[in-house]
Amino acid sequence: MTRLPLFAAAALSFSASLAWSQATTMRDAADAAGLNIGIATNSFNVSNSAYATAAKGQFNLVVCENEMKFESTESPLGSFKYSGGDAVSTFAVANKMKMRGHNFIWHSQSTSASSAVKDRASGLTVMRNHIEAVGEHFKTKIYEWDVLNETYSGGTGSLWYKIGADYTDSALSISRRVLGTSGYLYSNDYGADGVNSKSTAILAIAKKWQDNNVPLDGIGFQCHLNSPINRADISKNIKRFGDLGLRVSLTEIDIKNATAADWTALVGACLENFNCVSFVTWGLSDANSWIGSNCGCLLYNGSPPTAKDAMIKAVLDALNGADPTISARRKAFTAIPPGSLGPKALNVLERPLSRRGSEYIFGASPVRIFSTPQGAAIDVMGRNRNLIPVSGNLPGVGIVPQ
Repeated sequence: MTRLPLFAAAALSFSASLAWSQATTMRDAADAAGLNIGIATNSFNVSNSAYATAAKGQFNLVVCENEMKFESTESPLGSFKYSGGDAVSTFAVANKMKMRGHNFIWHSQSTSASSAVKDRASGLTVMRNHIEAVGEHFKTKIYEWDVLNETYSGGTGSLWYKIGADYTDSALSISRRVLGTSGYLYSNDYGADGVNSKSTAILAIAKKWQDNNVPLDGIGFQCHLNSPINRADISKNIKRFGDLGLRVSLTEIDIKNATAADWTALVGACLENFNCVSFVTWGLSDANSWIGSNCGCLLYNGSPPTAKDAMIKAVLDALNGADPTISARRKAFTAIPPGSLGPKALNVLERPLSRRGSEYIFGASPVRIFSTPQGAAIDVMGRNRNLIPVSGNLPGVGIVPQ
């Protein structure tokens, strides 16, 4: 008997289902394509019935715009509060949505940390305490974490740079130790959406992290863009990070003076790359945009939110037209647990899901960080919560502060 490869069989099944019906919401169409489609929001907005109805009907992922940043969760230093993030998480859980965590380490909106970070020792202490507290609180609630936000852009003027140029390595390593395999670890930045000097530099940094066994699952492209959208350029950029085995999420999308064609182009650039896993707009309506209510940059307008029909149809049509073979590969790729990605990730896509949890946790590292108990199950988000830390010294991970 001839057996179809995993991707081919999945593609046939996916194609057959599409022959019978087309999704009528962006959320359903994104689910079919194996894509997360989301919005930035806050606790106030999700408590508004009109806003909530639009959000839960069309999107399958949310992220806090500000309520999980440093000064929102830890101010004054050592005093933690999580009410805003918890409210958004409650909304997400109630409506079967995933959630991104934004963010642990950023040079801005970190006022409560600025006076305490004086040198390497004090900086590592503040960083470790923050990630441990916030990470433990939200650990089981977050699908993707922006561990690092605009660290390339922050430069030597960043308060965290007082730790040393390797502060990013420490943040990622602390995060992996705290989170285990609950949540994918990202470095998120702006102005690197297409192939340019900045994205090329970030690509080199990502390679260096992999070579040095620094834990990294994905790269976030913020996508604060202007019309018109260069689909080919963005697609090429996504692909070259995929060649490293890295996830790519488009994390803060807004397109000034957007047209339907712009949305078609941007969604298309994502869909044609199996490693593009999340597509997140930075707000639901122009009325909520940080750019201003007249920016013409999001999929809804006004408050209460009114759908921009042409824009939403463009996104929906693109999602419904997703290549089933690429969608099947995306689903297999996103099923790889956090901490298992890297250059070798592409070689495990056809391995049975139940056997993927015991892969090496630090990208291409030959060092086994976790082992899997026999018969341990992987949850619906592709995470194995039962991984056991391997005892003994771990060469190459001395950057993790003890």
